[in-house]
Amino acid sequence: MENQLITILRISTPQLGSFVKDKLEEKGIEVFFTNEGMTPGERYNPDEVLLKVKARQSEKAIARLLQLHKEYDLDKVKDDVSFTNLRKILLPVKLSEDCINLCKYAIGLAIKQNAEIKILYVYPDPNFNEPSRHTTSWEKYVRMELKEAHRKAQQKLVDFSRELKKQVPPELFNAVKLHYRMLKGTPENVITASCKRYNPDIILMGTRATKHANGEFLGKTLIKVIEQTHHSVLAVPFSAVFKGKEEVNVLYSTDFYDSDNSSLNKLLKILEPIKKKIFCVHFDMQNDELHQQKVKELNAMLERDYSAYHIKCELFESKNLLKGIEKFVDKKNIDIISLSKIKHSGLYKLFHTDLVATLVAKANIPILVFPV
Repeated sequence: MENQLITILRISTPQLGSFVKDKLEEKGIEVFFTNEGMTPGERYNPDEVLLKVKARQSEKAIARLLQLHKEYDLDKVKDDVSFTNLRKILLPVKLSEDCINLCKYAIGLAIKQNAEIKILYVYPDPNFNEPSRHTTSWEKYVRMELKEAHRKAQQKLVDFSRELKKQVPPELFNAVKLHYRMLKGTPENVITASCKRYNPDIILMGTRATKHANGEFLGKTLIKVIEQTHHSVLAVPFSAVFKGKEEVNVLYSTDFYDSDNSSLNKLLKILEPIKKKIFCVHFDMQNDELHQQKVKELNAMLERDYSAYHIKCELFESKNLLKGIEKFVDKKNIDIISLSKIKHSGLYKLFHTDLVATLVAKANIPILVFPV
C-alpha cells in the first residue's frame, strides 16, 4: 500500500500539470506523472498523462484539488505562459544507484540555471518482441503482463524518489521544481517522443567510461538519442560532481562547419547564467596553412559579433584527435567539452569513427552535444 499510486487528475497541458503539482507539493504531497501503459506497443497519447499521488496521501490530495477548483480557474491556467518561464532539463534515468549522483548533478545545474527537472523513467514493454496472437486467452495474458510490469515500475519509481529525498539536502531539494514521469517503451524512442512534447533546453544523460567486451559502448542509448533528437544533449559521467564554480572553462571543438555559429549561440544560451571562458579549438593533425587562415577569420568574426564574451579560437596540433583533446583538457583545466554532431548516412558510419561515441566512452568530464 505504501508504494501504490492513485490517479487523481488527467493532465491536458504541461502548464496545468506544473501548476497542480506545485500546489500539492506545497502541502507535502509528492506527485508523479505516468501513462497507464496497459496496451501493447510503445506509442502513447500525450494528452493522456495522469497525475498520481501515494495512496496514503490521496485523501489529502483530493481535498487540496477541490480547494484549487474553488480558488482558481484551471481552464485559464492551461494557457498561462507564466508557468513556462523556467528553463527545462529532461533527465532520463534507469533508477540505479548511479542515478542518484546524476540527479544531484542535475539539481546543482538547475539551481544555477533557474531550471526545472523532469525525471523520466522508461520501463520496458514486456511484450515488445512477442508476436501478435489475436486470441482471447493471449490478450488476457498480455494485459496481465502489462499490469504487472506497470506495478513493478511504479514501485521502483516510488522507492527511487524516497532514496533521492534522503540523499539530497533539503535546502537543495526544495530549491528546484522536480517532476517524475514514467512511460513504457524503448528508451531512445520514448525519450525522443517526450522531447517533442516537453521541449527541454537540455537532455541530461549519464554515461560510463567503459566498453563491453565486444566493443559496443554502454552508452549506446545515449548515442541513439543524440542521433534522433534535435535537442542539445549533456552527457555526464556518473562520477561527476557539480561544483558550482564561479567561472567554467569550455572547450568547443570546431571543424569549421557552417553550423558552428548556430552551435555557439546554443552554447551561450545554455550557459547564459554562468560566467565562462570558451576555447574554440580546431585540432590540426596536418599543420594545414588553410586552417590557420580559417582561425584568423573566425577570430575576426568572434571579435566583431561576440565581443561581449570571452571567446578565442586557436589551433592545437596533435597527430591523434582524442589524445589532442585530452591534452588540451588537462592544459586548460576544461570543465565541459562541447561540439556539434553532424547527422550522417548509414554508409558514412560504416567507414568513419564516431568522435562523439568515442568521447562519451572515454571522457571523464561532461560533454555537451549540439545535433545539427
